[in-house]
Amino acid sequence: MNTPIRVGLIGLGRHGSRYLHHLLDEETGGQLVAISRQQEAKGRQQAAHHHLRYFPDYRDLITAPDIQAILVVTPPALNTQIALEAIAHRKALLVEKPLAVNSGEGRCIVEASTQAGVPFMTGHTLRYEPVIQKIQDMSKSVGTWQSLSGTMHLEERPETYHNQEAGHGVLLEFGIHLLDWIRVMLPTESLIVSAKMTSSSPGTPEKQAEITLTTPSGLSCHVEIARVHTKRVTHIELVGTTGRVRGDWTSGLVQVFAQERLISEETVPATPTLVPMLKDFFRALQTGQPMPITGFDGLRAVELAEACQEAAQTGQRIRVK
Repeated sequence: MNTPIRVGLIGLGRHGSRYLHHLLDEETGGQLVAISRQQEAKGRQQAAHHHLRYFPDYRDLITAPDIQAILVVTPPALNTQIALEAIAHRKALLVEKPLAVNSGEGRCIVEASTQAGVPFMTGHTLRYEPVIQKIQDMSKSVGTWQSLSGTMHLEERPETYHNQEAGHGVLLEFGIHLLDWIRVMLPTESLIVSAKMTSSSPGTPEKQAEITLTTPSGLSCHVEIARVHTKRVTHIELVGTTGRVRGDWTSGLVQVFAQERLISEETVPATPTLVPMLKDFFRALQTGQPMPITGFDGLRAVELAEACQEAAQTGQRIRVK
């Protein structure tokens, strides 16, 4: 059995706390030994409760000689400075999505990790959602693809306003998941992007976005994302010449249609997406295999989000290779 990878976690907000508990409660291949968060009193309390080391300054965690890998689960505006510090000290790195707030910063991280030969993974957790994986497994059963679509309407949360203050809206907050999914489904395609976005008030980041991505062959991909006061909606759909498949990962329901007739449906058991992602990350470190979701994958999603922003602002169609 491989020795667990000794890991430090930077960032313990809502998402970071999930990493903390899964690392402590599940066999992932990693051993959490240290944490760092800006709120020192809470950080020290958490560290004492879980018998971990606490570092008020994340740089001290990164330079600790016994820590082999760093997990970064901070607001995306902080990702670049933390990631570059970890890369400079040759620490394997997993950065929670989005990789960065813009493609320039994302490219800086990817180039630095590539030049240093540092293992690097982007945390696009939706790739591990069982319903998403089921749809991808069934993608060849619908004939020639005609359209792809994805919708994410998530409830308003208190942290929504923190994201607006930080200068990013729903596109980077969670819409990036669907943009990454489109890239998984169409990995080699160039895309022509058109988009419309709305905000709560002038000068604030987008609260809702409708995006159309078109391939040179005419395949259309539709993405709709929004913060809403009603219940959440999370589904994707793949339409082909012989049928369509639709999946909802809130309910776990996967439906198959032929000639608009429902021919089957099943409920896929829910599983925490962080656990298999962490297992893949630590397995790649232990075996020397490539990361299953690379820094470049994270960069491509940010580039696509940036093109959506440009298309919405200019009213023009933007090509992304």
